[in-house]
Amino acid sequence: MIFTLVEITGLIILSILTVLTILNFVNIMSFKKVGSPVKADFNNLISVLIPARNEEDTIEECVNSVLNQTYKNFELIVLNDNSTDKTESILNSISLKDNRLEIIKGKSLPADWVGKNYACHQLQMNSTGEYMLFLDSDTIMSEDCIYNSINFAVKNNADLLSLMPYEETKTFWEKVIIPMLYFAVLVFLPLRMIERSKSKKYAMGNGQFMLFRKSFYDKIGGHEALKNRIVEDVWLARRTKEFGGKLIFADGTDILKCRMYKNFNEVWNGFSKNFFAGLSFSVTGLILVNLLYLILFILPLFLLLYGLIVSNLFLIYISIILIILPVIIRMSHSVYYKQPFWFSFLNILSSVMLILLSLNSFRIIRFGKGANWKGRDYKEDTIKS
Repeated sequence: MIFTLVEITGLIILSILTVLTILNFVNIMSFKKVGSPVKADFNNLISVLIPARNEEDTIEECVNSVLNQTYKNFELIVLNDNSTDKTESILNSISLKDNRLEIIKGKSLPADWVGKNYACHQLQMNSTGEYMLFLDSDTIMSEDCIYNSINFAVKNNADLLSLMPYEETKTFWEKVIIPMLYFAVLVFLPLRMIERSKSKKYAMGNGQFMLFRKSFYDKIGGHEALKNRIVEDVWLARRTKEFGGKLIFADGTDILKCRMYKNFNEVWNGFSKNFFAGLSFSVTGLILVNLLYLILFILPLFLLLYGLIVSNLFLIYISIILIILPVIIRMSHSVYYKQPFWFSFLNILSSVMLILLSLNSFRIIRFGKGANWKGRDYKEDTIKS
């Protein structure tokens, strides 16, 4: 049988998607979950450190989720990073009711620092715990989150434990785009290698939840060592590998949740801030990622349309399989990680949006005012990925 060039293209895509589908399910089955300990004989002091800048919508629920923990040996420090909304008054109101909350006022941002990194640096300077938990202010913990996490970290001798939370989505565009975070991790990253390999190529961190052994955090230079890197969580994970530390990226969807963005504009701006920076400002990397999504997840639709036009049954069947495989992957994420089920069928739209977001990220960083976050602009020549 002689295949046409179009049919060969379809077969090549099918072979790649088959491998990625298998990797996805291998990752799901091997992804360590932070579970409840049967017994815990430790009482390590944990510093819970939360940087907050204009977080009036989320900071109260976040702080209260910490104060309501079953694990009691913690100190809670929140840095108010020069907020211009009601963040300060909300924090003051909570502290009047519960003196376990310590509030510090952020200093003015130096020119050579990224805002979040400087906030985290100030937080750790005021902490005293054996472990330090950097928690984003839009992240909510279950009441056993710290207890389960520190038990997991101690048991597995982790120098850095980072968790993937349940990403809560409510609006249409959140449900279209946010689940692609799970897609990127579970489809393209061999998770077993994060803990087993010493290579920093296999490193993953999520800034929403970063639990460090303090002695090791100090060893790698903390946030000061990467003060101008806008994707700090990935670089902290890489430095953990570089310094011979044990890095664990685990499933925390049962004990941790986060609603990253609340509308299309927040989704657009948030992903635009990180996408190009996450590729180390590499134009080559940007092109390759876009080609990958274009060929694997968008081209099959056009192959199907072409097959229908020329009445090529073989191409039609292949194209349908190519479209279905990513949907099956997305369905698995909806089952295991509580992501919106019916939006699995919109994977092509999700892929189109990621490409548009990547191009916008490139545009604003290379030709615009730079990445904007929390009212601050970060130009490419002053930040690194």
